[in-house]
Amino acid sequence: MFKKFNLVLLIPLLFALLASHRLWRPGYFSMQDDMHVFRLSQFHQCLLDRQIPCRLISDGGLGYSYPLFNFYSPLPYAVAESFHLVGFSLIDSLKISFIIPFFVGSVGMYLLSFTFFGPVGGLISSVLYTFAPYHALDSFVRGALAEHWAINLLPLILYSLYRKKSNLFILSLTALLLSHNLTLVYFLPVLFVFSLIHKNILYLIKNSLYSFLMASFFILPAFLEKNLTTVSTMTQGYFNYIIHFATLYQLFVSRFWGYGASLWGPIDDLSLQVGYLHWILPLIALIFAIRSPSKKTIFTFFSIGLFSLFLTHNRSTFIWQMFYFMPYYQFPWRFLGLAIFCFSFISGIVTKSKFLLVIIIALTVGLNINYFKEDIWYPNLTDSQKLTTEEVYRQSGAGLKDYWPKYSTEFPTTMAPSQPQVLNGEIYASDFFKNSNIASGSINITSEKATINLPIVYFPTWQLTVNGYPSEYQVNPSTGQMQLTLPQGSHQYKLEFLNTPIRTFANVLSLIGLLLFIIKLYREAKS
Repeated sequence: MFKKFNLVLLIPLLFALLASHRLWRPGYFSMQDDMHVFRLSQFHQCLLDRQIPCRLISDGGLGYSYPLFNFYSPLPYAVAESFHLVGFSLIDSLKISFIIPFFVGSVGMYLLSFTFFGPVGGLISSVLYTFAPYHALDSFVRGALAEHWAINLLPLILYSLYRKKSNLFILSLTALLLSHNLTLVYFLPVLFVFSLIHKNILYLIKNSLYSFLMASFFILPAFLEKNLTTVSTMTQGYFNYIIHFATLYQLFVSRFWGYGASLWGPIDDLSLQVGYLHWILPLIALIFAIRSPSKKTIFTFFSIGLFSLFLTHNRSTFIWQMFYFMPYYQFPWRFLGLAIFCFSFISGIVTKSKFLLVIIIALTVGLNINYFKEDIWYPNLTDSQKLTTEEVYRQSGAGLKDYWPKYSTEFPTTMAPSQPQVLNGEIYASDFFKNSNIASGSINITSEKATINLPIVYFPTWQLTVNGYPSEYQVNPSTGQMQLTLPQGSHQYKLEFLNTPIRTFANVLSLIGLLLFIIKLYREAKS
């Protein structure tokens, strides 16, 4: 039985390989969120600068320093960085980080559905989930790496919770916490409901504590320090959710596929479809659920999936207006991720026939395989070509307003100068150096005093020393840049980026969580 199970498990691996096969070639592909190479290079620089965990990136925000990883999910980049450290290029490391979730999601969904519906059901759910059009949209169209990771972790989390594989549950939930905040928010209620149905709520709480502790270094600052940024701009203009509802035709009928933008009304230049089999088979599953011992689970997940689809439609506007956090989803069709998860899972009950299984696999792959391809492939693209001056300017400025420090009244439009700027006085400046967490330089002031503008936007908190002694700086109210006003003479100054009390507390919690988890592993191995 165990050997047979292992052999069957090869099939979900083949599904994942087929869905991701175009990423195994040399080169890179076009995507909407085309800033990952720059961000990974900055994540790598953080490690070189020994800023661990990475929070501030030196060349972000058009070179003014930017607290990206204080708020943006680090796990996909940490995975990519692990491959970059052993010799893979930035581009290849990122492609690997795009590929891995396909395998995690395909195998995880098989394991979850197998537990409830057997091997045939497991394969049905696995092929549906792997080849859901929304997965292709996330990976090959949007390039939404963080969300791609998050929604592919969901099956593994429920499987490990149901089977009480505590270590796998802790690790997979921790991975979700470090992957995508918005997916986390809509999945936690699902996790709670699933635990209520299967009467393991105490088990959920006990093991979730490990995950929340280990992920605290990211979760706590991301939520508690967002008021230090202009994060509210993420819900304005083009990113106002009211523009991006899907129509019933787009969800259930349309086979259109595009690589453009989400637009007002039904004229989107990308696909918002559920997938034909992805909504037909769940309806059939309801019939089989009536006499199934898992009927409570099936009806619950069908209801959650249906409610998720409702949230993608403008009839749900009153719900979006009811909860303050909903506008941060920006695109209501993001709830397709939860819908395809629920529908793929419960579809595992529709048959135990191997003949029908083959037909379902053939139809699912045949209907959707052409979505799993890029718009443009660049076969000879290199890291250096993605990090030219023009490319750094484009990628560094993309999404600049999302987490821009709130200490300015204007946003930059050009790259930061490479040297401090003299505001008044007569000085000679030299040896200016800046990385992700340190800035230093020398200045010789010949006038009575002088003021310089540093090419760094203030974000809590920086510590200044001048000639080895603690000193004070000012923050320009217009640009948010840090300013130094010093008297006549020669001065050596140094700025160091330090943790706030919240970040320090969060880091300590993560270390405690990691230590407790290691002790848990040790005790289990010993017993």
